[in-house]
Amino acid sequence: MQSIKSIVIKEWKCFVGSDRGLFFFYGILMVSWSMFLAFREQPEDLSAPWWLIFFSVVVTANFSNTVFISERINGALEILISSGHSRMAILYGKIIFILIMSIVMGLFCVVAGTFTRSLLVDKSASIAVIDIIVYIAAALFNTAGAAFLSVRMGNPRLLHIANMVMLTMIVITHSVLSAFFNVPAYILTILLLLAGGLFLVAAAREFNSERILRPIDL
Repeated sequence: MQSIKSIVIKEWKCFVGSDRGLFFFYGILMVSWSMFLAFREQPEDLSAPWWLIFFSVVVTANFSNTVFISERINGALEILISSGHSRMAILYGKIIFILIMSIVMGLFCVVAGTFTRSLLVDKSASIAVIDIIVYIAAALFNTAGAAFLSVRMGNPRLLHIANMVMLTMIVITHSVLSAFFNVPAYILTILLLLAGGLFLVAAAREFNSERILRPIDL
């Protein structure tokens, strides 16, 4: 547990020490999505938060690039493993960090968007808990998928495309089922959590079995 905490703190320090332009990018991203939520025309048609699900891809993709891919490319991941931390502590520490950052950004969008809508558009606007739950499930799926694919895929440009395709397939499956049956939104959450859990297991297996850290081809 202490090793996992150390990895989370290490990733946070790396994030805080990033180029200031990165914070500007995240700020613009969160404000944009918050305004989308606040001024969407038909909020009742978005009981399942499709926009939040795909927003989670954007957020986790940016953090995964730094946490998983960049460190593998520049050799920092191999140094980190040789520093005494177990591979599982490194894996779960990185996943927890990405999840925390993704959830914080998602919650900001939900709260800021709902507050803005209640002030300017609809005084009865309120936060839908199911939106937040589905978003967290999607963030877990994307993070676990990125951890697994960062080992299995040699081209970093294809990693997040593959993640997006898999996420889209799950969303489409839920949409198709909803067209014929009364499928509640929590079923989508269950599908995302199950898929995310499978990716977590697969990622742990890949990290444990990898003898030599292979650099990703650019």
